[in-house]
This record gives sequence, C-alpha cells and structure tokens, in this order.
Amino acid sequence: MIIKTRLLRALSLVLVFTTFFLASSDVFARSYRSISLSARSAVIIDANSGEILFSKNPHLRLPPASTTKVMTAMIALEKLRLDSQIRIGRNAAAAAPSRAGLVPGTRYRVRDLITATLVSSSNDAAVALAEAVAGGESAFAKLMNEKAAKLGMKNTHFINATGLPVKNSKSDKRQYSTAYDLSRLMWYASRDRRIDEMMALTGTVICGSNGREIPLRCHNKMLWKAPGLVKGKTGWTLASRHTFMGTNYTSPKAFTFAMLSSTDPWIDIKHLANLGSVRATQNRISS
Repeated sequence: MIIKTRLLRALSLVLVFTTFFLASSDVFARSYRSISLSARSAVIIDANSGEILFSKNPHLRLPPASTTKVMTAMIALEKLRLDSQIRIGRNAAAAAPSRAGLVPGTRYRVRDLITATLVSSSNDAAVALAEAVAGGESAFAKLMNEKAAKLGMKNTHFINATGLPVKNSKSDKRQYSTAYDLSRLMWYASRDRRIDEMMALTGTVICGSNGREIPLRCHNKMLWKAPGLVKGKTGWTLASRHTFMGTNYTSPKAFTFAMLSSTDPWIDIKHLANLGSVRATQNRISS
C-alpha cells in the first residue's frame, strides 16, 4: 500500500512538472512570435519530423552567399578521398576574398581544403575543390544542382562553389536559394560527422607541401558568443547581407534552421536557436 501511494505521488509530480514545462515553454515560444527578426526570410525545421516550427517568408528566393559552401563540402566529401592531395592552380589562388592564402603549385590535403571552406569560408579552397572534382566551377555547379534536386531543394540554383555573385549575370545565371531549402541542406549535411565536427571548430591550422602553416579562424561568432548553443555556416555579400544555416550544437540533432538577408545576424541567430530548442523539445514531449 505504501509503495502504491509513493508511486502515485511520483506519477503526480511527473504530470505536474510536464504540464508546467509545456505551459512555460509555450509562453516562451509565443513570446518569440512578437519578435521581429531583421532577416527577410527564416525557418526552423524539426530534425526528426520535418515539421516547420517557425517560418518567415521561408520560400523567398534570395542570394545564399557562403552558405553555398556547405553543398561544396558535401560534394567534395562524396567525390574525393580526404587524405588525397590537390595541387593549387592560379585560378583558385586568385579567388576573391575571403581567402586562406593558398599558394599556387602547392599541394594541400582534401581534408584541409574542406576545413578551410567551412571554417574560414575560404573561397580559394572552395574553388580548388571544385576544380579537383569537376575541372571547373561551371561543371561543379551542375553536380551541386543535381544534388539539390535529390534533396528536394526546389527553389535553389547554384552557379559556383563559393556563393559569390557573378557580375553582370543574366537572370537565369543568378545564384539563389531559400531559408527552407538551406535548412533541408543543413539537416542532410549535419548527419555527416565530419561536417558536424568541422563546424564546431573555432579555429585550426592547415599546412601545405611547402611547409607553411596557415591559421584559420571561424566566421561563426556564435561558437564563442554562446558556446554550445549552435553550429553552422555563415555568409555575407553586399547583395545578400548576412546569411546563416545551422543546427543545435549537440547530437542528436533536434532542429535545423536558416535565415537570409539579415542585418542583425547574431541576435537573429540566437532568437532562432533558442526558439528551435524550445519547440523541438515540445514536439518530443507531446509525441
């Protein structure tokens, strides 16, 4: 009888706690509805169910900037061996900033070039990977678009490996994506342990066949502004403003999110990450 009474009390406490947590979380989540993100487009997707947890113009086509490099890294990982080496050509070394400072004629490991692409958003590394895989960025972009189609990214079109805009490009040559498509891409990419681990690096050092070390510093300031909250890939051009695609820091992944055309990126990212955490938790408890 005593055991039964204690069991009933324990169950009651669990019920009270769960009810309180859901109510509190709902109040917290509702409060975010009134917050106006600076981003023109944003979305949060539950990593388990695929349900949209929050959205603001999720299918609006906008320039993705360097978030494009996540697709570049994925294709490179599929096509190249991590321990193989790539000789850097003059075209790759001359890529527009940001650059790692790769030296023409020097060989670098594929692993290091992918790390430079994701961590310091190095355009020279991204172009070098594209040339190694497909001979050039145009052919590489075809592979990127084929992969995007397989992932259901219906409103995405890539034209290069870096995400940089092409001057005087025609309307059919624009590079664009949506917050929804990029969040789907993040969901797929974050399942690869190698990508997930690289996105957690605040900095590292790579070295080529010439023996010169190149320090890399991550562009994702959230890794030290709010440690353990979120990881992902940043982007910025004058046309795109700030872009970001990310997921919760730890595994398993609870949610992925993306934003485009932000003028206050670190505040937007923090709001989206906190809201994603709350709503993904609500989904798990209620399911």
